[in-house]
Amino acid sequence: GLWMGLGFLSKYTALFQMLCWAVFFILWPPARRQIRRPGPYLALLITAACSLPVLIWNSQNGWITVTHLANRGGLDQIWSPTLRFFWDFLAAESVLLNPVFFIFILWTSLAFWQRHHRTGLTIYLFSMGAPLFLFYFLYTLRARVQPNWIVPSVLPLFGLLVVYWEKRWREGARFIKPWLIVGVGLGIIGVVLLHNTDLIRKITGYALPAERDPLRRVRAWRDLALKVGQARSELAREGKPVFIIGDHYGITGLISFYLPEGKAVVPHDPLVYYQSSTHPENQFYFWPGYRQRQGQNAIYVRQNETPSAPPERITKEFASVIDLGMIEIPYRGQVFHRVQLFACRDLRTP
Repeated sequence: GLWMGLGFLSKYTALFQMLCWAVFFILWPPARRQIRRPGPYLALLITAACSLPVLIWNSQNGWITVTHLANRGGLDQIWSPTLRFFWDFLAAESVLLNPVFFIFILWTSLAFWQRHHRTGLTIYLFSMGAPLFLFYFLYTLRARVQPNWIVPSVLPLFGLLVVYWEKRWREGARFIKPWLIVGVGLGIIGVVLLHNTDLIRKITGYALPAERDPLRRVRAWRDLALKVGQARSELAREGKPVFIIGDHYGITGLISFYLPEGKAVVPHDPLVYYQSSTHPENQFYFWPGYRQRQGQNAIYVRQNETPSAPPERITKEFASVIDLGMIEIPYRGQVFHRVQLFACRDLRTP
């Protein structure tokens, strides 16, 4: 109960373990004697006690977490059954979990049901992983499921994979070894290349296109932050303090981290803010806002592939908003990020 409670405080997906335990009790009759004992119910009480901080905070803030999860899960839209997300999810998981191992996991999840392979351990491992994976697998028929959402199921299912096929190996199934070699070989190549995609260029002479590079999301952000910091310094020459506004919580956090002067004042006196809003759009809604900076200037940062007008909320907040143009952030000769900067002058009194 304590570990489930701490898991819930770390990631809401931990609540799926209650479903996993229910499946285990259903599938493994010898475990059902535990249901007649106080242990499981005491564990539920401890988990419930751990959940109180989350419940209390949400009750005080309009249950924003529920709204956020509903938006992420597509529950705010009318369900229109589609297989598009299903195939995307299947392809992503097969690559991320290693194509060989992924196929063998699916094979194992069906094959271990033969009576002589079904034990308390194999059913436990299946119960701790398969319900979560199957839930999101089916949920792809409604909305997009991010590949990392099934992460808690990976270790139990790989454990089931090892236990089942180790027994099959002892029983004489010799085809396991060559497939294991292929799987490990693919895994080593994949891990090395995905941790440094520049190796692809060194080996083949051709670089991955920026839009195809899986490391695009983690590269060149320091350079972007420094470019934004330079624009801020130029605007500050007019004599007024200048802060920074981001159009997305991601770029707001990244600039806060990579811009030295921005990182130095977090969290007591932020220099970088998410654009203001009348309702919670992300976590920054609950951080200090920039309304107390009346009369000051700002650099507004917008992630754009092509130039566009600033949002209405920004133009209403400042006396003037001037487009400073697009900035391209290169990495090894390719453009990895594009942002549009605006000089915003004289924050108005709300």
